[in-house]
Amino acid sequence: MTDARSIREAAQETGGRALEVHAGTPQLNRWYFSKFSDRVRGDVLELGSGIGNISGLIAEVADSLLATEIEDSYVASLRERFADEPHVDVARFDLEGELPDIVAERTFDTVLSMNVIEHVADDLGAVRRVVSRLKPGGWMLTYVPAMPFAYGPMDEALGHHRRYTRSSFGRLMEDAGLVVDRLEYMNALGLAGWWVNNKVLRRRLPDPSQVGVFERLMPLVRLEDHLPVPVGLGVVCHARRPG
Repeated sequence: MTDARSIREAAQETGGRALEVHAGTPQLNRWYFSKFSDRVRGDVLELGSGIGNISGLIAEVADSLLATEIEDSYVASLRERFADEPHVDVARFDLEGELPDIVAERTFDTVLSMNVIEHVADDLGAVRRVVSRLKPGGWMLTYVPAMPFAYGPMDEALGHHRRYTRSSFGRLMEDAGLVVDRLEYMNALGLAGWWVNNKVLRRRLPDPSQVGVFERLMPLVRLEDHLPVPVGLGVVCHARRPG
């Protein structure tokens, strides 16, 4: 199976399990969100909302949120979850294709995506289309998997086309017409665990028990917030549309 749809369908089971596991890790989710929260404002577009693990945090601070997903089952789940929140809309959005009307007809102060762009074969084309809907001065806030040397069976099972470095992801944002303001690695401890599971043990599914242990270790893990880390499980990027 080599076409984009077949790869996505094959990855849905693994991705769904990962989303369910992370639904039970509120401290971890808040840590990820803390990397962006100071610039999440106004009208927000979230790419790849999944089952809403981060969407709920965005909804607490945004004036409006458009949560988007490619998988129909996740779209239905998001609509049910946010049915009573009038400032939250939900739509289906395939980043491999053109902008849906609900996205194309609006502009946004913030676009946020976490663990999304690595799933897109033409990452530059997708980012450029999304950036066109950013207001001048608006922020593209992104988290993507890092360290190409850590790519392995679980990446394949999740449908990842690649893992990035700081420099490669920074170039991507600049090529899309953005000005990079913040670019850093995060979660060095998580990278060690990922490498063992992915490269040594060759696992293709996340282990809920390991994620649970990591959640309990969050006070220790977050000590890295006060230190520069040379490597990490992911890259955090804040990039601004000029104007």
